Amino acid sequence: MGAADAGGELKHGAGQLNPARARDPGLVYDATEGDYVEMLCAQGYNATQLAAITGSNDTACGAASDSSVADLNYPTMAAHVAPGERFALRFPRTVTNVGAPAAVYDAKVVAVRTDAAAANMNVTVDPSRLEFSPQFRSMSFTVKVSGVVAAANEVASVAVVWTDGEHEVRSPVVVYTVDVDAPEGGST
Repeated sequence: MGAADAGGELKHGAGQLNPARARDPGLVYDATEGDYVEMLCAQGYNATQLAAITGSNDTACGAASDSSVADLNYPTMAAHVAPGERFALRFPRTVTNVGAPAAVYDAKVVAVRTDAAAANMNVTVDPSRLEFSPQFRSMSFTVKVSGVVAAANEVASVAVVWTDGEHEVRSPVVVYTVDVDAPEGGST
């Protein structure tokens, strides 16, 4: 799949809002202002840039940490990888159950369409079952993605779908390559 065909999983459901489903999503990914600040710090933002974004001069990056942009607790999981090289990625996430207090969700990995790039990805979810109870309204899991994306300017995508039999909570997983030496808007 070339860059022109990119987006498989990111095209799924784009722009369509179902108000009844939005009112009862089942699971949500919570992210605080601090989570976004940590993501910006992982991207190299300095105190001046953070102050411009947050409106506070008290916002600053802490000591060097191991966090990365991929750690933001957001439904979409995406990463840039080098073409033709093996990669192994981890996406830690936490979801909050806003539905029935004793819900059980099972994860499955699905592809919008079968293509060579997605076929070369191995995706696992650990744990693959989340059993909520009133004591555990939020639970964490890790999505592990490995494989090879062969060509430059290629996108491979699948989705992790959590379901309790009533709700389906879909999280795109996208791995992409970009030819950084190509002129903008073209390829070499």
